[in-house]
Amino acid sequence: MRLSLSESSFGCSPAARHAAEAAVADLDRYPDPRGEALAGAIAAAHGVAAGQVVLGNGIDELLLLSALSLVDPDCGGVVTANTYAGHAHAVAAANAPLCTVALRDGRIDVDAVIASVRPGAVVYLCNPHNPTGTALRPPDVDAIVHAVAAAGASLVLDEAYIEFATSAQTRSAVPHVRDGAPLVVLRTFSKLHGLAGLRCGYAITTPALAEHLRRLKNVLVFNVNRVALAAAEASLRDGVFADRVRVATRSVLDDFRSALDGTQWASAGPTAANFALVHTPLPAELVTDALARRRIRIRGGTALGFPQHVRIAAGRPDDMRRVADALGELAARTGRRPDSAGAVPRHMGNRS
Repeated sequence: MRLSLSESSFGCSPAARHAAEAAVADLDRYPDPRGEALAGAIAAAHGVAAGQVVLGNGIDELLLLSALSLVDPDCGGVVTANTYAGHAHAVAAANAPLCTVALRDGRIDVDAVIASVRPGAVVYLCNPHNPTGTALRPPDVDAIVHAVAAAGASLVLDEAYIEFATSAQTRSAVPHVRDGAPLVVLRTFSKLHGLAGLRCGYAITTPALAEHLRRLKNVLVFNVNRVALAAAEASLRDGVFADRVRVATRSVLDDFRSALDGTQWASAGPTAANFALVHTPLPAELVTDALARRRIRIRGGTALGFPQHVRIAAGRPDDMRRVADALGELAARTGRRPDSAGAVPRHMGNRS
């Protein structure tokens, strides 16, 4: 069982699968280099012009394109600590200095981020945050967007998990793009849509910033393959499937958190993503190794600055019961009790 990469355990839309199978018949033909059908569908869904959508081979490629096209080596980039390493890697690829802003109680420190913004800089944030699962409250999204614009900087907001969040937890920054803010919003078909194996993501931004991204994207020409284009477009139109996955994901994570509370050994705060960051009294490596011996793969938090936490993606109900049982058995075997050292504060979870 693989719950280490925050993949979807609920498969993909049947419509997406059928579209992918149909696209296989034309594997001898190059895909549309601009992905106009998919870009148009994305634009219609978000209320922007098709020219404001730039497709990429997943969010990772779009992070790189944004850094190479927008980051000024004299101004640098801003990222948060203890988060997805792709943000810092993108700034490093642009040979630019990096400012890292610490989290506060496992959340993005809005005041510290705003204080770090300098003219010409590019700020990279993920909302919801990976790996904590916390999210920026709607007023915080507004405050950061406005502060970045006022400073003459740019913002790249990674919204890979936002489709799992409720409106009370956070709000997408796409409306700010429609208002002309210097902002790039990144989305993916790998999570909610269950198309991780096809690698398809997109950026929504202003016409001017889209042109900057497209100058580099055009060097790659056919960066999104025809199977991915077809499957992503079909999945985007299947709102019923997306809603079903969203509801199922929240349900299994809520049940899982309750099961952990029953162990009185491990705990997890609320999450706005499709994973839970779990605190245990043992080092992360011991927990991941113990579960690996039961063929359950989860992600240790040490590399991201959470040495007594593991990140566990939402599986199916039976999967999550197996994980909870495995953690309960580990607790009984070790006899270790939870303590406050390294714990994620209870108030870290998403406020509603």
